[in-house]
Amino acid sequence: MTPEFWSTFVKEATENNRILLPTPIDPVKPDLVLPHAPIASGDPAALHDVSVPLEKIAYSWDGRSKTVGDYLKDSGTDAIVFVHNGTVIAEYYENGYSPTVAHQAWSMTKSFVSTLVGIARDQGRIRSLDDPIDRYVPELRGTAWRGTAIRNILEMRSGIEWDEHTSSVADNNQITEWIDLALDYYSRGALGRTRDEYLSSLPRVTPQGTTFNYNSGNPQVLAWMLEKLYGKPFNDVLSEQLWKPSGMEAPADIMTDRTGAAIASEELFARPRDFARFGELMGNDGRAANGRQVVSAAYVREATALVPSRGAVGDDFGNGTTVGDAVSAGGYGYQWWNGATPDGFQANGFQGQYITVGPDAGLTGVRLAHTVLLNRGGDYVGGGAAEWHAVYRAVMHHLG
Repeated sequence: MTPEFWSTFVKEATENNRILLPTPIDPVKPDLVLPHAPIASGDPAALHDVSVPLEKIAYSWDGRSKTVGDYLKDSGTDAIVFVHNGTVIAEYYENGYSPTVAHQAWSMTKSFVSTLVGIARDQGRIRSLDDPIDRYVPELRGTAWRGTAIRNILEMRSGIEWDEHTSSVADNNQITEWIDLALDYYSRGALGRTRDEYLSSLPRVTPQGTTFNYNSGNPQVLAWMLEKLYGKPFNDVLSEQLWKPSGMEAPADIMTDRTGAAIASEELFARPRDFARFGELMGNDGRAANGRQVVSAAYVREATALVPSRGAVGDDFGNGTTVGDAVSAGGYGYQWWNGATPDGFQANGFQGQYITVGPDAGLTGVRLAHTVLLNRGGDYVGGGAAEWHAVYRAVMHHLG
């Protein structure tokens, strides 16, 4: 509703060949047709607040100088939160979002799953990450998952079929799973498949450990394992083992199938500051803002020790990069991507969701968005991690 928006809209369309959808409603909403399960919160861990104006901080992008204020206007951003050494120094909201509105995490959800795997290992519920997944999920023994090491699943090297890169709806596993889940839910099991039925049907296409392939089935199988380990639905596991101990300020929720099994690859909804609390937890070697050691420092370092992903291909939802036979410039750990700094790492999600952590700088940056960027040919444009990294580094240098 502002002249600035339409000025940006015309500039992006004419100069950069991309169309910014001017809608406050996420056009990609599988969560509208499937149920959600609550993630209860406990006693919130206080975050200190000191306002630091960042709007005029400049950075270089695409051959010109821009400011953080420019980024907020022309990138489809809904929320930005920066936390420096445990203090919230700035937060900005656009498009009707606010500190109290839960936002879709998309694939940032995967990083929460990884952390829960670390907690389970810390507790001795998992003997070793080299154990086969079917040791803990016996239902997988008669499937292609049999013998697949947990570590290979965490690193997206399971070798199990999954393609969410293709534009063919019939061949896109992410979309066909959504369709199966919806059919099963509305037909009460007469049509479609549940999460576990869908995952169990996937074939093996490469030997495990040999090929990186971004596979949203992997974290869902890990969530299934966590449900078995704790004997509870995933939403309760997340609440009791991570959400409450970390002092999250508000309840959250996650999409499930008809049986209550969580779609834990992408469907977490939470407040922006709670995403920041999660980044702070990881940046402080597993210690939450309330002082509690939630996950071991050893697991945090192992999970975020990013290795180059040879032949890595990101998904159509803005995760990763296509590099052919070269080594990816960005690495991948246990459901964590490379970050904005040499020591950094981040959780990534479709449409440009980021929890970016720089441990040495003591800086966590959260960026959330809902707008799909399309070029004039109708193809998705990536989520824009490179420009977000430029913004993050400009703020980091401003803070010294």
